[in-house]
Amino acid sequence: MDDLDVRVYREVFHSRTGPPLESDVRKSYRSVARKLRIDEVTIRNRVKKLQQSGFVKGWRLIVNPSLLGVKLAQLWFDVRPPSAKDDLIRKLVLMHGALAISDYHGSSLTFILMYESEISAKKEFELIARMSDGESLVRTNIPFPGCAIELTLTDWRIIKAIQTDPRRSYSVISGEVGTSTKTVRRRLERLIEERAVFVIPSLNPKALDGATIADLVVFYANPESKTGVDNRIVSQFDSLLIRAELGDIEHGFFNLIIRNIFKAKEILAWVKEQPGVGRAFVELVQDRIEVYESFNEPVDKKLAEASMSIRAS
Repeated sequence: MDDLDVRVYREVFHSRTGPPLESDVRKSYRSVARKLRIDEVTIRNRVKKLQQSGFVKGWRLIVNPSLLGVKLAQLWFDVRPPSAKDDLIRKLVLMHGALAISDYHGSSLTFILMYESEISAKKEFELIARMSDGESLVRTNIPFPGCAIELTLTDWRIIKAIQTDPRRSYSVISGEVGTSTKTVRRRLERLIEERAVFVIPSLNPKALDGATIADLVVFYANPESKTGVDNRIVSQFDSLLIRAELGDIEHGFFNLIIRNIFKAKEILAWVKEQPGVGRAFVELVQDRIEVYESFNEPVDKKLAEASMSIRAS
């Protein structure tokens, strides 16, 4: 994965410094080509290359958590003993609301969880702490932009139709939803504009040839230092950065593509020297387990509620 692959991946799948995911689920390769000042054929070939290599297994649509009445949190923790990681991962995958697990080199894991209330979240976190037997558990919230629009039954049907393939043709979606292609296009454009939906790529870190994903997590010394720290990190590691999650006031999360483990040490040393950094750590991803099907349940619930509301009226 070279520097151009990094730039293409970042532009197609992620909002570089805004929300944690790309909200334009129908982003055209033409617009990406204009942004990167590269021809469209090259963009298509690069995306195809990322898929054929197995690194990008696919992508799916998710709904803004605020519309589902849920929130997302990410946990970092050590597993003791490290040999118990595989068994713990099997248990975490089965937890209600599990979304993704990154298995790091060494004894660490990170776990992304969807939850409905802080009470239920605390119970889940306490359970994970006991199961992992680790000394520390770091939690951060994954912020999404506010979204106050009310979705109709047609909206939920469109969302359901493209959950596993956001780039399905308008004609196929309209046939499945039972409405015109014009309506599908208009409704989907509104969902994108209001940031009601996002696209999330499915990744296989093992498919990277000669490279590794490094997760950089930075906690700010104070809220006032956030912008400056973020800007310096994004600028310094532009050629390595595939994603920056910067919506939280207390921390920043950066996915980097590095060619060797020594680079990770250099990155961490540089970051720790930056004014405004409270603490930081880097973890190397060796595997990723995704349970994005967990998003199906709340979407199905909203779809059923919208259907009942129509029948009742």
